Amino acid sequence: MSVRTPRHAASHRRPSRWARGAGLAALSLVLFGTSTFAIAYNDIQTNIDRHDIDDLLGERPTQAGQEEPAPLDPASGEAINVVVLGSDTRAGEVNDEYGTTPEAGQRSDTTMIVHISAERDRVEIVSIPRDTLVTIPSCGMGDGTWTEPSYETMFNRAFAMGADGGGLGTAAACTIRTIEELSGVLIDDFVIVDFAGFINVIDALGGVPMCIPEAISDPKAKLELEAGEQVLDGRDALGFARARYSLGNGSDIDRIGRQQELVAAIAREALSKNLLTDLPKLYRFLDAATSTLTTGTELGSIPTMAGLAYSLRGIDLESIVFETMPHLPAGNRVVPAAEAEELWEALRDDEPIQGALNAAGEEPTEEPSDDETGDTEEPTTEEPPVTADPEPTETPVCP
Repeated sequence: MSVRTPRHAASHRRPSRWARGAGLAALSLVLFGTSTFAIAYNDIQTNIDRHDIDDLLGERPTQAGQEEPAPLDPASGEAINVVVLGSDTRAGEVNDEYGTTPEAGQRSDTTMIVHISAERDRVEIVSIPRDTLVTIPSCGMGDGTWTEPSYETMFNRAFAMGADGGGLGTAAACTIRTIEELSGVLIDDFVIVDFAGFINVIDALGGVPMCIPEAISDPKAKLELEAGEQVLDGRDALGFARARYSLGNGSDIDRIGRQQELVAAIAREALSKNLLTDLPKLYRFLDAATSTLTTGTELGSIPTMAGLAYSLRGIDLESIVFETMPHLPAGNRVVPAAEAEELWEALRDDEPIQGALNAAGEEPTEEPSDDETGDTEEPTTEEPPVTADPEPTETPVCP
């Protein structure tokens, strides 16, 4: 397997340069300036389980020639990379309703790198298949020890190993180190969402409208859906995200495609709500959505959340793009394809990617140039040949 050696910067702690984020503080005061919203601010902030993992990350890649990571400050004009991890833990209320995991501990069956462009006019979401064979570098554990590197091992083992060695902070740190080893992309922060947290986010939005092409019956995912247009509540949306063996070819790659369709639908619904113009609605959403959220210290700050949301308020659906890391089969696993390096380079350099899907639910297309169209012939007035009417076809359930 060919893995790019990441560029490294000197080992350091994440800089504390929030004085440069005065705009975020002002925005926070606007949003939460009254005594009612000051209380709401405190409630929401205390919901979030934040972890400082700087000491567990060791040497880091550089980004776009910078000497140190860009702060999570939307006023800074710097790109941001956040890794979103879906934990399959069964610990806790709601999570325990989904039975036990096949083995002890918890794993990350969903991993997405969310790249937010420096201009805040693009969001690119890249999924890494959990079955990718990678090198897991030495990872810091909760007791102060560091593990030995692992080679040709499944990607989601990094999260499981870190979780067993200390908890969610070490799980995130080991996963981030593995992503940076794989891609050379600097990860600025992380979000971990468990089953209960995912359900809370969907229900806080009031459900997610989706069209289901065919009926689904998946007892393992606790999912029963009819075909057609419908609004999925939190539990049905979770089941759709988890469903695997009853759909398609049963592969994790197929499931990633469905998860991206679901996240695209979530983005459509979230952007349609105009939450920033309705403060009570914003509070209710954040209070519910953050109740079981785990993040790093910076992204878990309410001013950062509010600032990022505000800076992205004008983004259009076509500019939110989804892609899966290019890969090749390796038995019942996959390995990164050569094209993966082109994707990682685009993220490192904050360049747009083509993607396989956008949040409008469409396959992104590139505008052809005049040369590519080959439209150089004179128009003709000749009548087209008459053909028989095509046979009527059955109307698809989902247009």
